[in-house]
Amino acid sequence: MKPEEQKQLLMDIQPGTPMNRAIQRYWLPVCLTRDVAEPDCDPIRVRVLGTDYVVFRDSEGRVGILDELCTHRSASLCLGRNEQGGLRCLYHGWKFAVDGTIVDAPNVKDPRFKERVRQPAFAVREAGSIVWGYFGPAEHEPPFPHYPFFDLPEENRVVELVVASANYTRVVEGLLDSSHTGVLHQDALAQLAKGEGPAPSFGGRRRVSTGAVLAKDLSPDIEVQETDFGLRYAAVREYKDAEGKKARAARITTFAFPTTICVPPDNLMQITLPVENDRSHFFMVFWDPTREIGVGAARQEVLEYYGIDQTAMDKWGLGREFHDLPDRPNTQNNWGQDREAMRRGESFTGMYRFIPEDFGVSGSMGATDRFPMEHLVPSDLAIARFRRRMIDNATRLERGEDVHGLAPKEPIRAGFVTLAEGESWQDHFAAQAPAPTA
Repeated sequence: MKPEEQKQLLMDIQPGTPMNRAIQRYWLPVCLTRDVAEPDCDPIRVRVLGTDYVVFRDSEGRVGILDELCTHRSASLCLGRNEQGGLRCLYHGWKFAVDGTIVDAPNVKDPRFKERVRQPAFAVREAGSIVWGYFGPAEHEPPFPHYPFFDLPEENRVVELVVASANYTRVVEGLLDSSHTGVLHQDALAQLAKGEGPAPSFGGRRRVSTGAVLAKDLSPDIEVQETDFGLRYAAVREYKDAEGKKARAARITTFAFPTTICVPPDNLMQITLPVENDRSHFFMVFWDPTREIGVGAARQEVLEYYGIDQTAMDKWGLGREFHDLPDRPNTQNNWGQDREAMRRGESFTGMYRFIPEDFGVSGSMGATDRFPMEHLVPSDLAIARFRRRMIDNATRLERGEDVHGLAPKEPIRAGFVTLAEGESWQDHFAAQAPAPTA
């Protein structure tokens, strides 16, 4: 397979493509629980893998995911009335339950008709302040995953959804690229090194303790270990500690099929939902079992640190309601870059911190119908392995085999470990691993 054919297979998630069929075989996050917070609230439209669906919560609090277009004459159910146990199409009054059964069809006299016809409906779960959907063949529905933040009170987690005008691979690969952190995000890292700005804590480790190491070595050694759920890789850096002694640290990032990334500190998970070939929704989940980070000043510190606070949502266009407004960052206005601030030496990128910087760069890579020559280097090893595993997954399914990672036996987690002389990160990380959750 030629390189451009590989990239096409990897990046094209439109209906009918091999990657579309592969990603459909997993549970995917589709929206936030607060998007459909109350019984009989307004239905919402969600787009997943190039197809539109409607999500609603019925009078008893059950959530449903249906094909957006009514099975009668294709009117949008997002226009429908959500009331009295179902979603009613405005066009002819057909009413559907969360499982797609017809509970009322005013213009059909045959009472048996409702037993023969259904609106396409999809498996749905609610967990961790997220609504999840499964869009593959019903007979292949995988076990629903269980993540640690599912078990915590809502006050102990922060869950946000932001928008990127980029292919899902651009977003995932940015998270697998440890070497960019000390360059693209150097403004925020410099603040950390000085003890300035927000520096949230997760699981007892403050970000200031890891951020300074990233800035000291821009060309880390990358080591990759394939796993049953995907892969994990370590960016191993040498640096001098506070006493001037030589030290080594491994920043361990985990990728789980199809688009889940865990990066240090331990309690951070990022899941990319492929919406279109050049649009992705990015779910960011932070949790702490020891304290409430989902409320008050602690929550605000998390949002500000990563650049997903209200300033980022509005001015920098990360929020769904702001993203497509013409004056928000886009190709035409060079992603809102402030060149004057760059000239004054106040900013390296001229953009807001972390996620707006990441998404500006990802969006700048261009449409997915162009595949320019790339020159990968050793620090891109994890990206190359991610691509290979994703392509292999899609081709396995086309051969009639099952995809990887549907019921992983190993725990999916990240870490930042300081290594003693002669110690491997694999052994040290394995020794710290918690028992797998059933």
